[in-house]
Amino acid sequence: MERRFFVDSTTTEKYLRIACISIGCYDYILTLPAEWRFYRSQSSIFHLSLACVLFILIRYVSIVAIVASNYGFFSTTFTQQACQKYYLVAPIFKAVQTMISQVILGVRTFNIARRDRRIGIALLLLFLFSISAEWFADLFHGTPAVFDGNCTSVNSAKVLSTWFYYLPVMLYDIAMVTISTIHLLHYNPLSSRVERLVRVLIYDGIGYFLVLSGNYVLLVTSTLSTFLQCQMY
Repeated sequence: MERRFFVDSTTTEKYLRIACISIGCYDYILTLPAEWRFYRSQSSIFHLSLACVLFILIRYVSIVAIVASNYGFFSTTFTQQACQKYYLVAPIFKAVQTMISQVILGVRTFNIARRDRRIGIALLLLFLFSISAEWFADLFHGTPAVFDGNCTSVNSAKVLSTWFYYLPVMLYDIAMVTISTIHLLHYNPLSSRVERLVRVLIYDGIGYFLVLSGNYVLLVTSTLSTFLQCQMY
């Protein structure tokens, strides 16, 4: 009965991964024209705006993180020795990707707060605390796990540190969305166009938080499945 449960959970994780890869590929192809127009709008290839640099980083670091994670998961040729050299690649790129997304959210919040210096300092301290906790949790008690030739990183301890990785991520997102929403609600639009923009920014922030929170739940569930398999073996 337990064996069947683990097989079913692994199959579900495979389907979810394939679905996410398919959606990611579709979105990448769909947004290529907009990406090209964004590059064309820059004054020079050597004078890229901050928004453009962050866009490039989050777009292509995310691709590398997805490829690294799924290569290890779907591979059938890993040995324990080979996995020992590879198992931290996906977690490291995941942490870098999270850092970049948090920088983007922090810059957005700082600009919405009209670049208030005190808020900027608070955001920076919150960012430093968050990434410190994330890196510690991401690499804490990580151990290579090989199942049928694949390679993943699981927790060797009794405590599943994945929960502690996503906790500071979610707290950071909550803080950013709360600060930006409060400032947006205090804006006094001078025209209907500005009012629509404020409304879009509010919905955008809340929508971002809800989608990312759902994604974190799926990732934690996926990691929990691998963790339980490791404990069973």
